[in-house]
Amino acid sequence: MKFDWQTFAVALIILAACLYVGRRGLARLRSFRRRGENAATECETGCGSCGGAAKATTKPATVLVQINPTRR
Repeated sequence: MKFDWQTFAVALIILAACLYVGRRGLARLRSFRRRGENAATECETGCGSCGGAAKATTKPATVLVQINPTRR
């Protein structure tokens, strides 16, 4: 079997892809770990700060068009 620069380039690309997938998988597995007593309520707000801030307050949406069933 002949090894040239293309073989090494492909091997490097495959190695980089495996490292990327492994790193993402490890980060995903670590996200399942509990971080103390407040782990169940940390991401309750969905604000992305992982419970470091108070609950985000949301403004009610403005209804532009309301669709109701027609009356006969």
